[in-house]
Amino acid sequence: MTVINYLTTIEFDFGVVARLPDVLKECGIKAPLIVTDDGLVKLGLIEELQARIAVLKDGAIFSETPANPTEAAAIEAHGVYRDAGCDGIVAIGGGSPIDLAKAVAILTTHEGPLAQYAAIEGGVAKINPVAPVVAVPTTAGTGSEVGRAALITLNDNRKLGLISPHLIPVRAICDPELTYGLPKSLTAATGLDAISHCVETYLSPKINPVAEAIALDGLSRAVGAIKTAVQDGGNKQARWEMMMAALQGGLTFQKGLGAIHALSHPLGALKHVSLHHGTLNAILLPYVLEKNAPAC
Repeated sequence: MTVINYLTTIEFDFGVVARLPDVLKECGIKAPLIVTDDGLVKLGLIEELQARIAVLKDGAIFSETPANPTEAAAIEAHGVYRDAGCDGIVAIGGGSPIDLAKAVAILTTHEGPLAQYAAIEGGVAKINPVAPVVAVPTTAGTGSEVGRAALITLNDNRKLGLISPHLIPVRAICDPELTYGLPKSLTAATGLDAISHCVETYLSPKINPVAEAIALDGLSRAVGAIKTAVQDGGNKQARWEMMMAALQGGLTFQKGLGAIHALSHPLGALKHVSLHHGTLNAILLPYVLEKNAPAC
């Protein structure tokens, strides 16, 4: 098993999800709220993990995470957390459940509404310690398992970032086996999300050579593995490389992103149509690169 101590503690390996009971004990979590989505419930993954990991039965489940997480869903999930007497959160899924879990974590120790904690509203300094979040990604894309931000569509229809070091999950359990069942379309879309993180971070004019080095390594891994991961979802090496690239994308975008995400976030907040974040980034990526090419 690989353990990476960088921003948080990351456990990375095939089958490492079996470490979850010990991780929860080490984090002092006895009654976790599982934040996930309906798709993973229907696939049987949550039931399977509960059968293997007894402590997951001692809390509660919120599985109604929207494709683009909302303040309304965070409030509802927090109600489940409070009523079940939970003392921590296990986020299982892609970026949406993990981001929603971070919003729920804020509500455990802060008064609403969430808008006051948005970075654009000066909310970074207002976020104090929150409930502990253990992140278990089942896609290789967002890097939210090591990110300090949560993108939430607020009740006023704005999709804004809640950003704070306190929102970095206390543990990230990265098990490439959990991505084996990901459909080709989602493998491609989430993989291109990771690629966009590395590209935008590297091209950002901010000065952060450390982040740029991570971005280049993550980009190399993702570009080298994404086609194989899409074509052969059970390829162990490709799945390992894509999950590592997604992790690196999450580590590197501490430096900052760019126009791809600046455009995809408001599009993802639209209510009359549900647009997948990674797919949006994939569509926007070539046009933004073309526009920025003279400066790059």
